[in-house]
Amino acid sequence: RTHKRFMRYKRFLKHKGFLSTDDKGSCFCSSHFLSSNHYLGVKENRNLANRRRRRQKPNQMVWIMLAITMVCVVIVFAIVMAQKEKGALVKQAKAVTKDMVYENAYIVSNDDGRLIFICDGELYRAKGTMEENFTGVCDIEISGSKVKKIQIKPDDISGVMLSYGDGTMQIAGQGDIPMQSSELPVYDETGTAPKEIAVSDLIIGSETLSYILDSGRICAIVRRQAPDLTYIRVLIKNDGKDAFPTIAAADAANLYVDDADCGSNAIDDVGAYMANAQKSRIKVSSADNYVSINGKSYPGSFEFIGTEEGIVAVNTVDVETYVRYVLPSEMPSTFDAEALKAQAVCARTFVYSQMKNTQYALYGANIDNTTAFQVYNASETKQSTDEAVKATAGQVVSCGGSLITCYYFSTSAGKTEDMEVWSSSTPDFIHKVESVDDNSPYYRWTSELDLSAYNDPQYGTATGISVDKTSDAGYVLSLTINYGNKSQTFTAENDIRKALGHYQKKVTLNDGSVRENMSMIPSACFSVSAGANGHYTLSGGGFGHGIGFSQYGADKLAKAGSSYKDIIGYYYKDVTVVDISSVRSEQ
Repeated sequence: RTHKRFMRYKRFLKHKGFLSTDDKGSCFCSSHFLSSNHYLGVKENRNLANRRRRRQKPNQMVWIMLAITMVCVVIVFAIVMAQKEKGALVKQAKAVTKDMVYENAYIVSNDDGRLIFICDGELYRAKGTMEENFTGVCDIEISGSKVKKIQIKPDDISGVMLSYGDGTMQIAGQGDIPMQSSELPVYDETGTAPKEIAVSDLIIGSETLSYILDSGRICAIVRRQAPDLTYIRVLIKNDGKDAFPTIAAADAANLYVDDADCGSNAIDDVGAYMANAQKSRIKVSSADNYVSINGKSYPGSFEFIGTEEGIVAVNTVDVETYVRYVLPSEMPSTFDAEALKAQAVCARTFVYSQMKNTQYALYGANIDNTTAFQVYNASETKQSTDEAVKATAGQVVSCGGSLITCYYFSTSAGKTEDMEVWSSSTPDFIHKVESVDDNSPYYRWTSELDLSAYNDPQYGTATGISVDKTSDAGYVLSLTINYGNKSQTFTAENDIRKALGHYQKKVTLNDGSVRENMSMIPSACFSVSAGANGHYTLSGGGFGHGIGFSQYGADKLAKAGSSYKDIIGYYYKDVTVVDISSVRSEQ
């Protein structure tokens, strides 16, 4: 049978012209002789291939079964972990004991015949569940330690919170929305488990939030996504005041008002423009991302707010650009490159640590542009400072995985101080270190006071000054000013410097130069000598509060070969320089 098949195969190939016959009648094809043995070899090879394929199929099945097993393991693990988390929640939750309505509570879980919810910062559990699978804000009525009624609050709006205060919240795209209370519950869903935080934990201008409404008023807030920490909102002060009587806005390119081209590159009177448009708040920006107010140019955009005192100006700028304008305003651009880098990291850390500051929540600002926070845009950017910011982009100072508050100052009198000078407890990262900043003109100074130069509106003319207490580094911790039969004692470093600044006539510095019209004495590190007719001389050293990082000390260390990380590690204890992305979750 095999031979017959071979012969048919041979005739087929010969018919197609693939075979020829020699004189002996043997067939050949491309110099390879065909025979029945060759045909059998081809068939054997085919059978061998088939057997190999059959052997491979069990291997494929093994891998498929393995993959299915792994998926099952993952699913089971997820279920076990979910049950474990649920069990942990049940253990943490308090059993409800009061029959009452828990208003604006947040349901975390509502299965297994048990309701777990958060209210007023506490985690509770009660018998009873809802028919539907719901997590969110509602009112829960408890009777006999059981759930009697649940009133879901489904109405909500979303948007970026621009400001809050005086009973309202300003929400981008929504306007002013009344608040049910000044102490609204805020539920954060961004972690491993929902938790309640305070309104003051939110970052103005950087968070898209969900606002739960009850009768048109905000009764609770839900944070469903992490805040965007790219931008900072800076209140631009007007010589210490929050508002300007009038503002002129301009740029080289056309201005945009509320993101629409206004057809001009200048608004001569922002207040009049707002009145004509019947708006109490407008956003002004430009194509080249710069806007000047009253002749001073700022990067980013502005929000102008009309108040009874005038126009408030809030500058929105990205953090890295902000640091570019802080660095030359806070430290001489001629300082060593490593000192500039250290200052850049400290400035960046400081601004991130202040994003939750609520001092200017009514205006929707996080900080202002003065020494109360950091001096911003007092000097133009420089190449040296820009390079320092670029070289340290995104770097901040961390202690124990969290941002520190980078306190820094100009000049030490020989040793840095701790928070005792502010009558506050000292955080772990602040310590006292030697810092001989004799490269600064303020390393040593003398101040001449005249008590007749100022009449206190409450106490009258001062008759004497006395130091009650000093620190081991020489900083005055308590100062008393006598006014006849009355006296006033100052214990905070800033208050001491301001109080004596009223009587200050001039300051002679270490290099022989003289400063006049200083509203504060250079530092609280001084001794007092009494003269005749109400004249006093202060012999002091240093410039600034003396806590943390010394700028002139940093420059001296850098010139001696220290890197910017070495400098930061010297002035702050147990800290590391890390990227902001590694600590944002702690914000």
